[in-house]
Amino acid sequence: MCRKPLLKTKNLITPIIIGSPPAAYNSGLYVVSERNLIDKLETILALHLDKIIIFGMPKIHDLSGSQAWNKKGIVHTTLKTIKENFDNRFQIIADVCICQYNLSGHCGILNQNNYVDNDKTLKLMSKTALSYAEAGADIIAPSSMMDGLVLSIRKKLDDNAFRDTKIMSFSKQFSDLYTPFRLTTFKKSSKIDKAAYQIGYSNSREILKKIELDLLEGADIITIKPSLGNLDLVNRVFSTFKCKIAVHHVSGEYTMLKAASRIGLLDEYEWVLGYFACMIRAGADLIISYSAEEVAALL
Repeated sequence: MCRKPLLKTKNLITPIIIGSPPAAYNSGLYVVSERNLIDKLETILALHLDKIIIFGMPKIHDLSGSQAWNKKGIVHTTLKTIKENFDNRFQIIADVCICQYNLSGHCGILNQNNYVDNDKTLKLMSKTALSYAEAGADIIAPSSMMDGLVLSIRKKLDDNAFRDTKIMSFSKQFSDLYTPFRLTTFKKSSKIDKAAYQIGYSNSREILKKIELDLLEGADIITIKPSLGNLDLVNRVFSTFKCKIAVHHVSGEYTMLKAASRIGLLDEYEWVLGYFACMIRAGADLIISYSAEEVAALL
């Protein structure tokens, strides 16, 4: 097939949601337990996939989301387990956000008026990023969209001798396509208004300005999410900044594809191979997708 050479396993990043799934809701996403983590990673390696991104699902939630930087928390123990058992065979990316750790489901700490406190959130996210680097993360991926977050994390890492730890910054547009992930990792309603800090999908100028600021603050990789409908932005970033670009094929995109395939509306694998090739053609270097293992098996 002439479209296969555009896409290679080196382009794919496998998301790993680590924890215990909520019993009340089946989102269609696979949650890896600590018990079967090693087997899962061996399966991924056998498919020649060597890039993973870790999302934590803690058992304990509080106002500040303190499990995010707890050095005995789910992400920290996972990072250490991977390094101890696989050394440097994986490039490990650690997502940095607190929406699945706190009680509100927001990507930042709320003040007394229930608005996100940007400055307080920066301190806690930088603390979390450093703790992940210490536990073994190769790349820190801040996804909370707080102003000045990349600069705050870069300074924290540099001040603590982690100058070689890279930052993958997320350009996240406000979207309902994150719902399956939220229903998996956060047990309350997925209807949380994050428009105050996530960028509107119609405002491409603001998106490009935010990306430029992240690069100036020290981001090494720019990630655009959702991928569906944003390939124009991928190409504009590729043409304008010449930086390394990732796209995130998010949970809603993945589960829609699965649902359509399940009832016979399309050929899932024919569609996903073509769509992923379009991402690469638009300028993406990397693709984060829950379909990574299935796609790798086809390549």
